[in-house]
Amino acid sequence: MRADYSTKSDPSLNEEDRLDNHWTKNWNKIDNQRRAQWRIKVRPEYKVVRKYAPPPGENIRVLDGGCGLGEWCILLKDLGYEPYGLDLSTPTVQELRSEFPDMHFVREDIRKTSFEDNFFDLYISWGTFEHFENGLQDCFEEAYRVLKPGGTLIISVPFYNHRLREIDEKNGVPVKDEAVNEFYQWRLEPDELANQFKIGGFDTKHIEPIYTREGLNRHMHHAYGVPYGKLSRLSALALSPFADPHKYAHMLIGVGQKV
Repeated sequence: MRADYSTKSDPSLNEEDRLDNHWTKNWNKIDNQRRAQWRIKVRPEYKVVRKYAPPPGENIRVLDGGCGLGEWCILLKDLGYEPYGLDLSTPTVQELRSEFPDMHFVREDIRKTSFEDNFFDLYISWGTFEHFENGLQDCFEEAYRVLKPGGTLIISVPFYNHRLREIDEKNGVPVKDEAVNEFYQWRLEPDELANQFKIGGFDTKHIEPIYTREGLNRHMHHAYGVPYGKLSRLSALALSPFADPHKYAHMLIGVGQKV
């Protein structure tokens, strides 16, 4: 696994409050149009969820760990599931509760939730497990606890891909400087993600690199100096059908079953 670091924020904040602030700012930047179901249905995550999720039903409970603006919960409810959304951003959860009073949204840390043991049939989480410096296993352990036996966990994490390995070979792996930066996230290779599932007590069912176009967009910038913008996006769009996702994809998606 390879760690990414960001510029140091308020040193007086603990990890949970720092993440609360980070995700509040992040969700505030995003337009609610992101909730449109057609946008979700063209994402690679949707394809994987539809393949591995249990059939919908009134009592089929799904947890979205790191639910953000709640778009997946809204979609899952429309599909016939009973969704629960969890996020660390206090204002975001408050707004979701106000806007959707008949739905379940909680402000909690995914590493330690208030849900009962064996409560959920499905747990999804997009780009969340990797944001804790001591690793992903606290998230996996809590996911194992709240899922029913045979329940399914589907997560995405940043991919430590070919582009980043080339950068690290040239410049050296990023190192944390306590004076100026702080931990942001872990990046994983496919075998590392499979091992995380195994350590957490899950039988790995599927791992796949996703978002090749976004990875190529970043590659255009770092390898060739193309500024982020229309040119880099169009170049990535044109090249993505021919690029190897195992080299250039931006994220990994993994599926595990509680054993």
